[in-house]
Amino acid sequence: MTEEDRAPSTRRAGGRDGAGDGLSGSWEIRAPQVGDPEPFALLHARVWRETYRGIMSDELVDALDAEQFRPMWEQVAAAYAQGRVADDGRGFLVALVGGEPAGFCLHGPAREEDAPVPHQVWSLNVAPEHQGSGLAQELLLRSIGERAAYLWVARGNRRAVRFYERQGFVLDGAENLDGHDGVVELRMVRHRA
Repeated sequence: MTEEDRAPSTRRAGGRDGAGDGLSGSWEIRAPQVGDPEPFALLHARVWRETYRGIMSDELVDALDAEQFRPMWEQVAAAYAQGRVADDGRGFLVALVGGEPAGFCLHGPAREEDAPVPHQVWSLNVAPEHQGSGLAQELLLRSIGERAAYLWVARGNRRAVRFYERQGFVLDGAENLDGHDGVVELRMVRHRA
């Protein structure tokens, strides 16, 4: 993890190019902190409920809640607070807008043995009201820069596919049938040095 990964930054909504959606205020991007698990677990559940409606069954989407995501957020926040984040290229960044959780990005070493490149974006989620503001692009840039990476995206999540294509990722034809609750995941890869 680089010093840049740990240092908070504040940018005007709309990111570097100013092409935002007219949201006022600024965002803060930083490493997770001790007080983050509850608000980010709530955000995580809300983003999944809105993103996966129509991709997963309504019953499964309706059952998503912060309790499912809280343990992961508690582990991440504790690891940062205690300085025990593995030094293997992983990183976790959270974004706040007006002091409220707005998004996050988790990345690190490839989880599959047959990975197309060594680095993986594990999760990139942004609250619906901040999608299109440049925040997701900034989180991805601050997390992995221009390096080669891959990720999995749910089949049917066309908005995410279009976003990642604009960031240089392409669908490579690989599918994961063991996704969350029957969701088929499609692999996207960016081959850069």
